[in-house]
Amino acid sequence: MIYCVFMRQVTRRSRTVGRVPALTLALALVLVLPVPAFPVGSVSTVSPRPMAMGGAFMAVDDELAAMAWNPAGFMPPHCGSGADFRVHVNILGAPAIAHETGLLTGGESEPFASLPAFEKLSVALGAIAKGVTVRRGGVAVGVLLLEEHLDPDGLADAKGLADASDLLSAYYTTFAFAFQLAPSVVIGGSEIILSGWDVPGERKNGSGRAYGALLRPNGRVTVGLTYLDLPGDFDHYRLAVEGLGSRTMNAGMAYRPLDELLLTFDLRDLSEKHPETSLEPRIGLEWDLWGKGAVRAGAFREDSGETNVLSLGMGAIPAAACARSGRTSGGDSFVLNYTILLKEDASPRHLLSVLLHF
Repeated sequence: MIYCVFMRQVTRRSRTVGRVPALTLALALVLVLPVPAFPVGSVSTVSPRPMAMGGAFMAVDDELAAMAWNPAGFMPPHCGSGADFRVHVNILGAPAIAHETGLLTGGESEPFASLPAFEKLSVALGAIAKGVTVRRGGVAVGVLLLEEHLDPDGLADAKGLADASDLLSAYYTTFAFAFQLAPSVVIGGSEIILSGWDVPGERKNGSGRAYGALLRPNGRVTVGLTYLDLPGDFDHYRLAVEGLGSRTMNAGMAYRPLDELLLTFDLRDLSEKHPETSLEPRIGLEWDLWGKGAVRAGAFREDSGETNVLSLGMGAIPAAACARSGRTSGGDSFVLNYTILLKEDASPRHLLSVLLHF
């Protein structure tokens, strides 16, 4: 009875947020259980939405994922005259990473035990807070923590609902900024801190960067450009699944023929600098279902253009970007995202993320 009385007294936003933890808690309870029929090999990533659209994401706005794809596109919603500050919490990642590192059992497991103290702290923080974004006027800054390297073999060999076994072997953190020069022009940049193990077993760290621009010639069309530069030891991090070669210029276009429908097209490596990504096309679409969810699809090629891949995905539980001010998001930001990648003559690969925005 006390619970019912309390729920009648809270605001609409409180009721909405209250339902979300109930669902995500149920998911979190089975994270450490083996579920071979539905293996998810990525628990700390914002990639489900971009990869559901075939990776054709260079010209798409997204508060978190754009930091990894085109830093000019991560402009958070602007809800008032002051600064807008938001924290994005990783619901799936926290229990899965805690289990993988041994923190749940009281003993640190490898490779977590071998990490320096500062990196252990960054892993612990990244397991909980996926990112932080701040915007004031036309300027935005943000950080994307503990973004997982999408290893195709690791994704295919996942052994449970949320398998974090590959996470500590290869991940990166991104610090990004964006400036809105005009209503139709945004530029951005990011510093990328990478960490991982090389083949002989030596731990390596490095830093790279990305530069981006987003142009909106009209209300229906957006054009995006991103230049990605990663150090030599990490130039493969974005290559196998996402098709992003180091030191390449990548372009994309997004078109809305209808308010509910988004069509995207990307072209990798415009200057043909990388032998595995030269002029690689990717296509995708996203259909907004009455502002309550979205279905997505896309297509691209892997293995240096030798293999076709079909991507399918969906998003649910829309996050109200400006709930306190009574404004809503543009319909493109979702807390729960799921994607399946279907590759010719290979096992399906699953991506899943559950994020809460505060």
